[in-house]
Amino acid sequence: MGFPKHLYALEGVPLLERVVRVLLGTAATPIRVVLRPGDRAGAEPAKSLRATPIFAENADEGRAASIRAAVRATRSDTSGLLVALADQPFLEPADLDALISEFGRAAQGIVRARYAGEPGTPVIFSRAHFPELLRLEGRDGGRRVIAANADEVRFVDLDPVRGRDLDTPEDLPARKT
Repeated sequence: MGFPKHLYALEGVPLLERVVRVLLGTAATPIRVVLRPGDRAGAEPAKSLRATPIFAENADEGRAASIRAAVRATRSDTSGLLVALADQPFLEPADLDALISEFGRAAQGIVRARYAGEPGTPVIFSRAHFPELLRLEGRDGGRRVIAANADEVRFVDLDPVRGRDLDTPEDLPARKT
């Protein structure tokens, strides 16, 4: 996008702050934010919201580096990893809690959001998939693990309006002048 997307202010609130505030309203704990090494502009607001910043060792590699950093930061008693993205700023705590609730029914496998029949994020991976997640490379944010374990994926249908993401400059709402 040409700028750090997680710092983009939507209605005056950076995307990073929006997603952390949503997570704070859920049963997800602890909350960790994966950032590029040296990203103080992202780390400071994360800390101020009681989220722990962690740094991807090779952020230029792509999403896989972030997933590996998140897995390495989990505690030994962690049953699963919820992957939520800053570029989905319209999700609400109830959306994430629906995923967490489904995961809690059987803390195994993979729980994935689905929007109007299309799979998407957020996604929760059980601890059993951590070794596979640690082997991810490049831009793969977990799709390979999901595809290899398709029989273990449970879907939670969420509102597509709230689940839309901001991937391109055209997706961003026009700034008011």
